[in-house]
Amino acid sequence: MNSLRSLSPALLLGALALSACDPEFDPGSQVDSLRVLAVRADQPFAHPGDTVHLSSLSYDPQGRPLEWAWAACPSPAGSSVEDCLDQVRASAAGGELPILASGPGVDSVDVPVPADLLDAIPEQGRQQALAGVVSVACPGSLEVLNVASRIPFRCTDPAGNELGLHDMIVGIKRLFLRETEVNQNPVIDDITFDGEVWPADEIKEVDGCATLDFDIDDCELTRHKIAAIVNSASTESGSDEFGRDFHEQLIVQHFTTDGIFEDEVRIADDPETQWTARASSAGSTVTLWFIAHDDRGGVTWTSRKAQVR
Repeated sequence: MNSLRSLSPALLLGALALSACDPEFDPGSQVDSLRVLAVRADQPFAHPGDTVHLSSLSYDPQGRPLEWAWAACPSPAGSSVEDCLDQVRASAAGGELPILASGPGVDSVDVPVPADLLDAIPEQGRQQALAGVVSVACPGSLEVLNVASRIPFRCTDPAGNELGLHDMIVGIKRLFLRETEVNQNPVIDDITFDGEVWPADEIKEVDGCATLDFDIDDCELTRHKIAAIVNSASTESGSDEFGRDFHEQLIVQHFTTDGIFEDEVRIADDPETQWTARASSAGSTVTLWFIAHDDRGGVTWTSRKAQVR
């Protein structure tokens, strides 16, 4: 049974945000516009003096080259995107926007963690200590603005027209700050297709469902069972550096360039769902992404392709 009730509030909120869709709109799993699907830290728990490497998973159906900017917010007031942007805006207003990297194709970045970053945080506040990195992906030319604007970046198309916030992707990656504690990213061992291992280099041939809706119940003859098998050791447990017991919870998110999932989110302990291509994609190759998250900032992903007859 795909029960999400036992998930932690943060992980449950993310799962419900993805899976709850107005029937008049395409589901969140349908990647038909520029998307940044995930950002992965090689060390989800950052330590003072570390350098953390961030890498992104993005897709643009139009295949446009992207320009990126990455900006640090080392001590945001809270964990929201706005908290991080507030700190970035304040830095920009002072003419010192903390850009870590920027430029065409710069979809990853190294983030140095100051050795004294935890020194100013009282002991009782260190359980919630985090740093953030703002990322901006622009399908055009990206300009960094050292002014106090809502988003201190400008994205323009090849004709010089300014693109709005709906045309570029602005996000934040949170890094938990710890003295010594370590969190490993999840590991996806295999993807299965109708009960058999689906190798990464195999392109499945599938039939599409002739439906205009996103209801897999209409597609009994074309749907397939799929699952992302997460390594059991990815579910970590024990005591953290503050003496609190923990047991990780993991989910798998599903995305595709076209198709219908029975469940867009599954818990890793019960990963099987169903998927069908749609007849509207006949003659094309579609991509499916499988993204595993734990509830302590860990993430990993893999993808597969299917040719629609």
